[in-house]
Amino acid sequence: MEKWNPKRIIQKFKKTKMEKLAEKIGVEPLALPTYLQNEDTAALILKATKQMNVDDSAIFIQWSNAGFNDTAVANCRNGVAGQNQTAIINYIVGSGGSNFNDLNTMFLFRNNFAIARCQYSFPLWTYHQEGVPDVCHSICRINKLSASGRINYEPFDYPFVV
Repeated sequence: MEKWNPKRIIQKFKKTKMEKLAEKIGVEPLALPTYLQNEDTAALILKATKQMNVDDSAIFIQWSNAGFNDTAVANCRNGVAGQNQTAIINYIVGSGGSNFNDLNTMFLFRNNFAIARCQYSFPLWTYHQEGVPDVCHSICRINKLSASGRINYEPFDYPFVV
């Protein structure tokens, strides 16, 4: 006979990070976009929003290495030196974004004007190009709505992806 263990019972009721993220957004977990239906992604976003103030925003990016390796010149978009992931990261940070945990995927903004300026002033080479892989698989804006941690997300399709 198996010994009674209260931790096993509690674990069955413990929510996953994805479930917690969906709850903070106010949707069912499977209603989240596929790029947010990942435990590591959900954990990162939940951790980052704890560092954000109400009305702060963030950019979450899932990079595509293919977008930087479209020619024989490795890690350079269009084969041009300087057109790489580091240049985009430097652009975001230079526009007021803070590279959360130095993971190069989550960038926090303390000023909504800065994130708007950043969003609409990316270098032209980062834009979607017909026949060339995009520089990222997905990108979205995360907004912290309340002190209790309520958040929302919105597609950030401009300019990286179609």
